[in-house]
Amino acid sequence: MFLITIGITLIFILVLQIAIRRNNHSQQELEDNFWEREAKANFTRRKNLDNLNYLTIPLEKIPQNLHTDAENTLVNLASCRMLNLSGQTNTDLKLEYGAANLDELSSYDDNFSSFENAVSTYAEELSAAGQTDDARALLELAISYKSEKSTIYVQLAEIYKQTGDTEKIRDLQATAEGLQPLPGKLITERLKPYLT
Repeated sequence: MFLITIGITLIFILVLQIAIRRNNHSQQELEDNFWEREAKANFTRRKNLDNLNYLTIPLEKIPQNLHTDAENTLVNLASCRMLNLSGQTNTDLKLEYGAANLDELSSYDDNFSSFENAVSTYAEELSAAGQTDDARALLELAISYKSEKSTIYVQLAEIYKQTGDTEKIRDLQATAEGLQPLPGKLITERLKPYLT
């Protein structure tokens, strides 16, 4: 009995060591690939950013009557360039546009994040003020820009539910399914109660 226990223990240790070595080898390959891509990205030449599809906020889409911080943020962002760069790493951006453009691209992405947050807040404020149609238009604009902020989808689904427009909720869900896997699944789950 004692020898069987020792034998099983030795086999377990051997299998464990093999698994650890394989894992370490795979991890090392991933790390080597990352650093190779990063080195290549750091030497990618700067590319012209003028032809990118910048997102803009049409001023007529922003109801300017509540005078809140969110409204002011949206009005200020209307004169700024925005890019939705979700799903792209810094390494991806450097490889595609050059390392020298990373800060500029990041600022455009930051503008988009501010836009999403302000839309969510301002849509709530508009709805509370009884301006549901304006809130709906603003939320739909954010969705058309491929926002991945789940609260925007939920707020719009709530408006659609109030107006009995379940087909639009299904469209929202289809849009969410087309997003990056993680936010897409989260949004889809949050929309399910609105389809019942």
